[in-house]
Amino acid sequence: MIKKLYDFRQTEIPAALLQAEVTREELDGELFRAATRFTDIVAAEGPVENGDVVKLAFSDPQNCDQQKLVYANVGKDFDDMEARLPGLCVGDGVKIPYGGKEVEASVLAIKRLQVPALTDDHVMKLGIAQVENLAQLEEHLFGKLAEGQRKRKFRGIMGIVSKAMMEKTEFEDLENHSWYQALHKHMMGRVEGFAAQAGLSVEAAMPVALRMDGKSLEECRQALKAMCIERARQGALGQHYAQEKGVTFPEMDTAELVGEYVDYLNQVVYEYFAPKIQVSRP
Repeated sequence: MIKKLYDFRQTEIPAALLQAEVTREELDGELFRAATRFTDIVAAEGPVENGDVVKLAFSDPQNCDQQKLVYANVGKDFDDMEARLPGLCVGDGVKIPYGGKEVEASVLAIKRLQVPALTDDHVMKLGIAQVENLAQLEEHLFGKLAEGQRKRKFRGIMGIVSKAMMEKTEFEDLENHSWYQALHKHMMGRVEGFAAQAGLSVEAAMPVALRMDGKSLEECRQALKAMCIERARQGALGQHYAQEKGVTFPEMDTAELVGEYVDYLNQVVYEYFAPKIQVSRP
């Protein structure tokens, strides 16, 4: 299927796509998320704040000798009672709605979620392999964030590399190849399924199914053809690198197999370029 292969490693990548950064704010955010696993709820001093759990007491309007208790998660339910609580302290009185009436209540307790400062003891309880202290946790989290940055940058890199491979690799005519036919049948099956669900003819459904509203039927057919040819070419490239490395896939539907080869191509290109993306740390 490939007459002459273009070596994707020759592709020139803009310097901006080979540089990334993990900020202090991002790293601190990950450390805070780790700390939230040890969140405690404690008695709060001072006035009610958003996020507090407030315990209120009031006399039952039907039985003045009976005290009722209610709890409010301030800022969670956004009801009328919650709106009256911020700024109040333990012992303060407040009118709250109850049973269609206003009743006089008092603040009995204010509880607040408390996220502790991480310690080495906390880190040990996280159960992360080879991470036993704060310094190692920060290094671990930086690695995860750096990998995320590399993957984001790679989307741009893969677009450039894919374009170069499609333009500079010489392919055989794939329109009559079994891969193209299988891919076209697969795509048409999706269009037909959409048409049946929408109660439309295949011709009427095709522009919508292909996200080509306003395009003619012939334009849609040509776009579908081009899409299947490009997919087959990407699959051929993936097959080449898989065979080169002795990688095989189990027997499966042809369209699915082509998809596996396309994914493998992305993996090969990523494994080559990812180490070249330099991620600076705070």
